[in-house]
Amino acid sequence: MRFFRKIFTRLPAGGLALAAALTVSASAQEAPAAPAPLSRKPAASAPVPPGVTLAAAQRAHDLGLPSIAAQLYQELRDAPGADRAALDLALAAALLDAADAAAAVEVLERVPEGQRGAAWRVRSGLAALQLDQRPAAQAHWDAIREAELPAEDLAWYRFLTGALWDTATPRDVTRANTFYVQAEELAPTVMARARFQLAGERVRLRLYGKPSEADLRQARENARQFAGQAYGYEAARNYAVMLAESGRREEAVESLQRVLATAPAPERVARDELRFVLGLIGDRTRAGAGRAALVQLLESGSNLQRQRQALQLLAEASREEPERGQFRTELNRLLAGRPAPPLLEAARFFRAQLALAEGDFPRAESEANALLKDFPVSRLRVHAWTLLTQSAWEQRRYRLAADYANKAKGELVPATGAAESRPAAAIRPGSAATDTLVPARVLADLGVIEAEAWFRAGDYRSAADAYAAVLRERRAAMAPGRLAELMFQRVLAEIKAGPADAGRVIDELAADPAFDLENRWEAEWNLARALNLQGAEGVRQAYARITRLLGEPAGAAELKPELRARMAWLQARLSFDSGNPAETLRLVDLQVGGPAEIDATLRVEIASILTLLKARSELALGREPAALETLKRLRDDYPRTDAAISSYLIESEYYAAQDKIDEARNRLIGLTDNPQYATSPYVPYALYRLALLSERLGREENLKEANQRIEDLVKTPAAVADPGLLFAARLRQGDIFRKLNDFPAAQRAYDYLVNNYAQRPDVVVAQLALADCHNIQASPPPGQPGDPSHADSAQLLYEQLRDRVDAPRDVRVEAGFKLGLLLARRGRVEEAAKVWWSDVITPFLVDDTKPAEPDAKRPYWLARTLTELGDLQEKRGKREEAKAAYLLLLEKRLPFGGTIARSRLEQMGVQVSRPGQ
Repeated sequence: MRFFRKIFTRLPAGGLALAAALTVSASAQEAPAAPAPLSRKPAASAPVPPGVTLAAAQRAHDLGLPSIAAQLYQELRDAPGADRAALDLALAAALLDAADAAAAVEVLERVPEGQRGAAWRVRSGLAALQLDQRPAAQAHWDAIREAELPAEDLAWYRFLTGALWDTATPRDVTRANTFYVQAEELAPTVMARARFQLAGERVRLRLYGKPSEADLRQARENARQFAGQAYGYEAARNYAVMLAESGRREEAVESLQRVLATAPAPERVARDELRFVLGLIGDRTRAGAGRAALVQLLESGSNLQRQRQALQLLAEASREEPERGQFRTELNRLLAGRPAPPLLEAARFFRAQLALAEGDFPRAESEANALLKDFPVSRLRVHAWTLLTQSAWEQRRYRLAADYANKAKGELVPATGAAESRPAAAIRPGSAATDTLVPARVLADLGVIEAEAWFRAGDYRSAADAYAAVLRERRAAMAPGRLAELMFQRVLAEIKAGPADAGRVIDELAADPAFDLENRWEAEWNLARALNLQGAEGVRQAYARITRLLGEPAGAAELKPELRARMAWLQARLSFDSGNPAETLRLVDLQVGGPAEIDATLRVEIASILTLLKARSELALGREPAALETLKRLRDDYPRTDAAISSYLIESEYYAAQDKIDEARNRLIGLTDNPQYATSPYVPYALYRLALLSERLGREENLKEANQRIEDLVKTPAAVADPGLLFAARLRQGDIFRKLNDFPAAQRAYDYLVNNYAQRPDVVVAQLALADCHNIQASPPPGQPGDPSHADSAQLLYEQLRDRVDAPRDVRVEAGFKLGLLLARRGRVEEAAKVWWSDVITPFLVDDTKPAEPDAKRPYWLARTLTELGDLQEKRGKREEAKAAYLLLLEKRLPFGGTIARSRLEQMGVQVSRPGQ
């Protein structure tokens, strides 16, 4: 069973996904990526994964809410990749608890013949018994070998045994009760125990069958003759049940109401029993007599067992409004009366469950935490922790969900997988099962929930460790298919945590037969893509791994043709990325045409991508005529493929790199102006590249053309689906307006980004540009009036960026430098000096000892900051502080201002060595 939904979807059965999207940044003009036959679409976002839903279903079932549990089990069963046989067994058990035996039989009939073991027979026997087919139930029981039962089904087996004794001819009540008690003692919680007790009552009700008129007259006479006596109350109870079994439910309800109206208050035992039967057979809707009787039993009863059963019957009848609201009121009134601790514990948990179902997360968490605090040895503690897990998950508080799932595991003690480790002799009347004894499967499920919560939280190291722990400790509890998926998910977590160790993990898992070839191949694919982003060395490692995998005799032979074709494409692509175009040409020539066994559509897609890769390799080798011919053939042979469309971008990049701007623009126009590509997702990228090329030419008319290209871009249908491209385009548009000295227009462009993309991490780039725009407008050319509000806005934005801990250090340093300049210009030189030293130089140069990244901009801005600080302090007469700033600039070997610093120091009488001395 898949108890988690992968962050990355599985490969489609046929066909290729869209090409890998181009990565567009505001500051880089990167060449577009080639199409890939393995692109992954993000999995559909779901607030709750299957593992959490399964825990909720099990919790509902244990608490006596079988209809809710059945609905959740059905949802899980219908999900893609579900272990339907296992979920059908769980669903059938819930339906049997809900007294819907006919539906349970339909579900059980879906289980394949080869999977109808002892667990299936227990449920089939219970269904047959509910349908009054006792011989069939006995036949199922006879075929069961107790040693084959999973530990979690042993209680049901005991119950079935008791029910068969209860319905046998002759009836053996003593033996029946013995097995009923054993079933209750094996229940994991007090509420589950009440569930078995309630099921026993329903079995006994069915024993009456449909009575004759003579039986009814005799029962009515017994109730009248012994009215007011202990036997009379039992006779009245039996008479009401017989009426109900005869289809005369209204008479049965009225009969019980009359007896209750005359029963004196001291007859508490009899009143509890009569109210319970009235609740069992009466109407439990909002104003029903059955519901009223159950509420009275809760509020004034003395039989704790019957009160728990009443709570379950009310909860089961309150799934929808208005009964749900009524149940909330009933629980509030019950808890306000401070019931006995066992009932208080159960009622509090039901209120927590109700709050969670209504989305009232604070109330649900408050009730669950109160239960954990007030009942330190409660059997409901594990359910409280799983409820908190679900609440945290639905609020996307994944770190908290992981912590709660871990604590739920801590409440549990694993049981063995089969009942043979707990022989019948060891389970006798009076013995108590371990409070938290559960099958290892439950612990495995919680472990997977914890791991996926860490994954969703972005703590991939913890996620990888949690997946590894589940695989190590709970392996025996998992089916092979699920085991393979967990192995794959562990690899994904390792890759996300840093691909350095992921290869070792894959190599270890490859030796495990459960890690099938498809999962291993997908793992290698993901690792290769991650390594491809790690520079030249990463590309070489990826290429070596893929080449080795394809060279393995056994593995290569067993790979499906589709998988092998994709892997071979990846090998050629990595060969190109590793800087070996000649080898790439050789690999492409080996694959052209593709294996005949694969789907025709897939074969065309791969052939087109390989043709594009060949053209790129020829361009890299300087074989321009051959490359252009290959590109022409690509567009002629595969005109509507992603590879053909993206080839215009590739060719344009080639010409742009040679400063052949007109040629580069013409290739892009060939794409953007072609009607058959109007809806292609590559068109907005082509328009963006056209804008960049026009901007590159630099003349006013070119800049205006660039702006128009961006306006065309935002109107294309495909651009709407790519907010990253829209953000980059609008940001570039603001920069173009600034080059045109149209600062109000630039301000509007940046304002739009700040207001509409506030959740993007790189929105700080737009905020910095907006601050610059205000700053420029605050200092207009001589003769033009200034607007002080622009200076105020710029200062506020610079301050926010300087203090924003989630912003890149480059942005914070640049903002701090410009803030100091603005303050100095406004005459606040003391503040400017403080900002430069305390907020820029100290945290980002003096205290930050890590070397800057190769493309980092902050060394330049740090050098500018020290230069300006030295100049400011010099003008203020603080020569020693000025010297310190200049000396620090030289000491740190910053890339700007060295000549200025030496000149100023020499003017102040400080001798400094020059480079090379």
